Amino acid sequence: MNPFFLRVLLAASPAAETAAIEHYLHGAGHEVVRVDACGNAPLKAARLVHPDLVLLSSTNSRALAEALQQQLLAPTPILVVTDPADLPGLLARQIPAAAWPCHSEASTLPDAAA
Repeated sequence: MNPFFLRVLLAASPAAETAAIEHYLHGAGHEVVRVDACGNAPLKAARLVHPDLVLLSSTNSRALAEALQQQLLAPTPILVVTDPADLPGLLARQIPAAAWPCHSEASTLPDAAA
């Protein structure tokens, strides 16, 4: 098992454009819960899943990120991904290790080169 396992909520629309993101996350050993970014689905999923990380890939990402920030109980990093090729770099550089929650197995962030 990946020692850096994360529970990731991927709120995406359209689904075809986010297949690469989901494939990358699964390949890295993370649990991915993918929902359509339309309507209340991401908010409901966040309440049920309690993600360690939220990835947004949709046209209304800003409004959705604001709604999620108001709803999430723990400080949960939210990233907006517009290009799947940018995901490894975003994960490695944009989120400080201290932002990762203590309740999961994610205690540190792996090196992007690993």
